[in-house]
Amino acid sequence: MNLALVTDVFPPNSGGSGWSTFYLARALQQRGHQVQIVMPRESKQPGIPTRDYEGLPVTEYHYQAAKLPFVRNYTRNERLYPAFAKFLTGFFKEHKIELVHGQHYLTIPPSVQAARQTGIPSVATVRDYWPVCYWTTLLSGDKVCPGCSELNRLVSLYRNQGPAGIIAAPASLYMGANLKLKQKWLAQADRTLAVSGYIADKLKPFVPRERLEVLPNFVDLDRLEQIVAEPPATPGTDQPYLLFVGKFEENKGARLLLDVLRQARPSLPTLAVGDGSLRGELEQAAREGLNLRVLDWAKNEEVLRLMKHAEALLFPSLWPEPLSRVLLEAIGVGSLVVAMETGGTPDIIQHDHNGLLAQDAAGMARQLAGILAPGQETSRERLKTAARQTARNNFSRQVVVERVENLYFKLAGKA
Repeated sequence: MNLALVTDVFPPNSGGSGWSTFYLARALQQRGHQVQIVMPRESKQPGIPTRDYEGLPVTEYHYQAAKLPFVRNYTRNERLYPAFAKFLTGFFKEHKIELVHGQHYLTIPPSVQAARQTGIPSVATVRDYWPVCYWTTLLSGDKVCPGCSELNRLVSLYRNQGPAGIIAAPASLYMGANLKLKQKWLAQADRTLAVSGYIADKLKPFVPRERLEVLPNFVDLDRLEQIVAEPPATPGTDQPYLLFVGKFEENKGARLLLDVLRQARPSLPTLAVGDGSLRGELEQAAREGLNLRVLDWAKNEEVLRLMKHAEALLFPSLWPEPLSRVLLEAIGVGSLVVAMETGGTPDIIQHDHNGLLAQDAAGMARQLAGILAPGQETSRERLKTAARQTARNNFSRQVVVERVENLYFKLAGKA
């Protein structure tokens, strides 16, 4: 099929959404599809340059955006959508595109508009909370937002913007209207793919049930296996250790990690790899005698090796993770995961089958102490084996891309 993957960002300069798009595009190309990557790019120089990235043709649509908060969002949403949709309509016709797959909030609304104009199917993948949260994070300050009501938007303005949020209070009306616009276009996609059941539940109020399904991101298990064939280079990892990887922030469970370790009192050291505003608090706890080593961010390859050789990966996130790549990679290398049961985490970890889940710090401490106790070696290996099997069955490249491909054929009438 002639496919267009329309994405907000794309490698080499990209976050998780762009890399997920790249891995999907490359896998589809290897299965014989013709894949075009199209992305809007903020630039003072108008134009439509093209480039190649590892054999994938990338077309950029340059646009200008204001710098002033909220006005900037308006120029990147309400102003960009119709202009980019007009360009996409011509692009789809020129390249005889048979199906478009939008990847994020800048690109899904115009992709759906252009698909309707050209009469081709549209698919949208939702990886985070942009359809239900103006900030895309579902966070009000460092707390999980209870929902996007008018009052909660005012509270989040203050928590997220500080005193300036009080001055910007009238923008709350725009925030609500902006969300409704995104929801309107998402609801018109021929299929919306939520990366987890938790995300799907958030979309059900405005996306028709028959057009909504759960389809996760995937991990390249062959790549992981090659990387973890080597031991980690981090000093001290020749002895048993526990591992935490992530931002040292309240919502990511950095402070809860300290509570867990103080209650479980594991004899093994815990390596905390990352950075964030709570770094000083973690370092202070280590100085006060907690068996904790605070390390800087490491490259992905080193993190994977640390996961592979850790006795357990601790995942105390209080934020409702949509579908954590850390956890997907952890089960891919066969880590023993002890996690908080939030967001999409239960889509990856099933308690006492391929990992352990808890509801609070005390519960997580009990699970950790129990699984590390003498005589639990068989249980630990059972959970690790099941984790690897879950990765193969549910999140491997072959399984997920085949599901995507079958959906494309179905929507295009080629099944």
